[in-house]
Amino acid sequence: MLSFPGVADFLVDQRGRKIDCRNGSRDFSLDIIRHLLIDQVLPLVINLRGGEALHATAVATPRGVCAFTGPAGSGKSTLAASFVLSGYPLVCDDCLTLGGGQTVMAVAGYPGLRLWEDSIRALGAASRHLKRSANHATKPRWRSRSDAVSFCLAARPLARVYLIKRSRRPSARVQIRDLSPGGALMGLLEAAYRLDTTDREMLRRQFHFLARVAEGVPIKRLVMPDSFSSLADVRQLVLRDLAND
Repeated sequence: MLSFPGVADFLVDQRGRKIDCRNGSRDFSLDIIRHLLIDQVLPLVINLRGGEALHATAVATPRGVCAFTGPAGSGKSTLAASFVLSGYPLVCDDCLTLGGGQTVMAVAGYPGLRLWEDSIRALGAASRHLKRSANHATKPRWRSRSDAVSFCLAARPLARVYLIKRSRRPSARVQIRDLSPGGALMGLLEAAYRLDTTDREMLRRQFHFLARVAEGVPIKRLVMPDSFSSLADVRQLVLRDLAND
């Protein structure tokens, strides 16, 4: 049982094939319940069914999929939105599903970003292409109101994973740093979804898969100033780093 006290409970069967929503509170809208199912429950069900997913937001570039992960409030969705509004298709928000054989693939999610109102204002004139599609008690979900914002519909190779570190100094310099193999793996493990932390077979499977990801995909630290004004600089630095392959 996945419980969200005071909101709803979700019962998931042992094979991850059936989800029942119980005890839904009348104080919360169906949009809230849908948000919990899509963004909180389904990523854990992916893990239960043998797949792997990261708490990450990703965009598609000509060099492959670029993913951003980090703690809540680190700016993953806002940075991705700046890419999307500059013409780079969105792959996913919050849950990046991974798959593939020799090449690690990023599986497309759903067309929507969850952004705070101040992020929308900071994106400026380009934000006119975004439309509020649900009224949540938390971050609202935004979607495209025109063809100007595109979304990725197919799996594509994963090119980079950036572990975001938010500097609290607005004047801090944007930086991309290489990580040691151990640091890269630990970053992926911290971002991974897992339903049952006592399931040793799942933990073994996840460790080996993420170790393969860390070996085959560059995992880097992205230092971002605590300022919306740095988004363009961050975007350009990321694109230059991707071009160095």
